[in-house]
Amino acid sequence: MRILALALVIVAATSCAFVDRLRPGPTIAPLISAAFLSVHLVAGDAGDAQERQRLPGLRDALAGALPGSWSVATAGRGMLNMRTDGDIDVTLEGTNGTSALTQHTRGGKVTSRTIAVHTIDGSRRLTLSELVATTLHELGHIWCCFGPGTSGGHWTDAPAGFSAVGLMYSPMRCDVPAGGDPVCPSVFSDRELAQMGLNGP
Repeated sequence: MRILALALVIVAATSCAFVDRLRPGPTIAPLISAAFLSVHLVAGDAGDAQERQRLPGLRDALAGALPGSWSVATAGRGMLNMRTDGDIDVTLEGTNGTSALTQHTRGGKVTSRTIAVHTIDGSRRLTLSELVATTLHELGHIWCCFGPGTSGGHWTDAPAGFSAVGLMYSPMRCDVPAGGDPVCPSVFSDRELAQMGLNGP
């Protein structure tokens, strides 16, 4: 079994783009709660013919996986619903690129947020487990990570190898068994849950 820092997850985790990079902490307008989060997930229209054909199925699979994955990731303290009028829009981009949370501002205040999740890393088409981990990571950026021990929205003490606990590292490492699909981090750490306002019982 070998440990591999997947390029998509590395790119998504290390290069998360923010419109407002210098904000001292998470913004709350419009208010989004990690305890009751709603997501509008759409498939983009970019990419080659093969990826455009794959995107609707990926969207449906990701939509099916996210509510349960969010519950597991938040130790049962968070609920995520898929809605057409969700708190945040997530677009599956059928291209190679940097997955990112973008904050849209007006008059210095955040008015909305969007997430772009790219489905290709170089020439490799990403698996559902990688896309779930990347989406959880980008959603986590709504609240995390700020203050001492962080840089660019990530913890500065990333583990050397794979850990299922901790989604906000850069790089975020996945475990790739020989001949198997990648297994990626799936649980927010206690300090991540604290920044998300989910450190209660």
